Amino acid sequence: YGFYHHMATVQGQLERAPNVRPFVLTRSFFAGSHRHGAVWTGDNMAKWSHLARSVPMLVSLCMCGLSFSGADVPGFFYDPEPELFNRWHQLGIWYPFYRGHAHLETKRREPWMLGDETTAMIREQVS
Repeated sequence: YGFYHHMATVQGQLERAPNVRPFVLTRSFFAGSHRHGAVWTGDNMAKWSHLARSVPMLVSLCMCGLSFSGADVPGFFYDPEPELFNRWHQLGIWYPFYRGHAHLETKRREPWMLGDETTAMIREQVS
């Protein structure tokens, strides 16, 4: 199901705008889905154990041919402590697909919301 849904979404976007390369992100995928776009590991939690699990999950996906993959930085559910926030962004820059993403009920997570030190550290890591 995931493969065909992903494929149909890409085809629909190509029919709507044939001269624009579509970007489709999914967490529902199957063998061959790498041909259609990026995948992410699904909704994780702002916990150290989920940070640790993200690396073997992404390595496994990459070894299976799904190289454009990533995890929600710094966790989708719950509010990360400042140290976890910083460390996850430091790791996240090495994910093939890196993005900050969070649930609507969590606190805002833009780096500048955590202060100048955090903003500077993340700016240095990303650039």
